[in-house]
Amino acid sequence: MSQTTQNFKANWKKNLSNPKFKYLFLSSLIYFSIFPLKADSFFQWIQQRNGIQLNDFILNAIEPSNNSHLIFGIIYVSVIYLLISLIKRPKDFIVFAWAFNIETTFRFLCIYFIPLNPPFNLVDLHDPLAEIFIYGENLAITKDLFFSGHTATMIFVCYFLVKPWEKIGAYLLTALLIALLLIQHIHYSIDILGAFFFTALSIGISKKLITYEE
Repeated sequence: MSQTTQNFKANWKKNLSNPKFKYLFLSSLIYFSIFPLKADSFFQWIQQRNGIQLNDFILNAIEPSNNSHLIFGIIYVSVIYLLISLIKRPKDFIVFAWAFNIETTFRFLCIYFIPLNPPFNLVDLHDPLAEIFIYGENLAITKDLFFSGHTATMIFVCYFLVKPWEKIGAYLLTALLIALLLIQHIHYSIDILGAFFFTALSIGISKKLITYEE
């Protein structure tokens, strides 16, 4: 067994022996598991209600095109890389897990209370994993708008990666992703801006929540 593997196991064993860490870890997994159970019916409901159509001057200036493969390539590769990095850092992993849960809760609430119709000239974005685990396969979901979960995901990647070159790469990919989302007219520009606020707020709350002696 390599020294890296030994250190990895010892680090997790040490943290899991802490009752508060174990509680935070298990509760984050339980809380996370609720979303797939409720998401399908929720998103099918919001898809059928009428909302507000915004006049977005940024989108009005952009000719729409389909960039689905690039969008999901960026997100999936970035998330896998982030999880590989976080699994080596148990405390950061828990901070991320709870920040993600809090951000997802904010997103559900915002979508519920801020009904929006999709932008003009939206090009459908099909996420195979989201359709299986979150949205279901009944309707294409286009009204899960404020705020952008795609952008929020990349903000997490930017924040939780630690090496300078990793962060630079994450910043560039996030900028590219935002451009692609706007080009595809998947989100209003306000959805993108909202993601920065709510994701930062979620990280701040999680960091306050995750306090224990290592």
